Amino acid sequence: MRFELEILDGGNKGKRLMLRNGLIIGRAQDDISFDDVEMAVSHAVIGYSQQKSWNIECLAPSKLRLGTQEVVSATLIPGLIFHLGQSGFKVVERSPGPIGPWKEALRDWLEKFQPRKTSTEIFFFLHPIRLIFMKGPQFEEAYTLSYGPRELGYNNLDLDLKDPSSPRRVARFFQIGDQSFVENLCGDRATINGAAFDQHKISKGDLLRVSTSIIELSVLS
Repeated sequence: MRFELEILDGGNKGKRLMLRNGLIIGRAQDDISFDDVEMAVSHAVIGYSQQKSWNIECLAPSKLRLGTQEVVSATLIPGLIFHLGQSGFKVVERSPGPIGPWKEALRDWLEKFQPRKTSTEIFFFLHPIRLIFMKGPQFEEAYTLSYGPRELGYNNLDLDLKDPSSPRRVARFFQIGDQSFVENLCGDRATINGAAFDQHKISKGDLLRVSTSIIELSVLS
């Protein structure tokens, strides 16, 4: 059985998003953009688990609303209604395809299809990465990275540093095998544990310093 997300509010009301692994939902995405100031640019990501179930996980620090509760993730089952910002979504069964000869349906689809460049680089971290701000303007804030690659920097649409003295591109988080790494994107303006680095395998308690911010890195088991 295949599922879709039916949009319940706003200018996209009635439209549907077909579930696919790695689909990102947010205010400014290629699939559908939302005129919702309470929705993040990249608010949540859809995943398909080893238990063969669909789930949605919010990208820190965003949350989703189930009734009156705010949570960071949920299993997507038929009939479930949730909100991202002020936009409501309902899990529904996928609509049947067009009726008629399959060749004509395929021709119609090809005529309407507008190809676009898509990224195949996205992946889920086997062990999520946790970033906790120990010093600086974002003291005690935290990011949990469940998919990658992710990029950290000042005024960055992905992982935002609020200190204007920070570089626009500071670090990139990625994975090789079952190991998580951080890559330096700003030269000697960033250090790990007080030392310069190009790429560093992340261990619990590592301290990333950039400008006035000190960020503790760890890998969740």
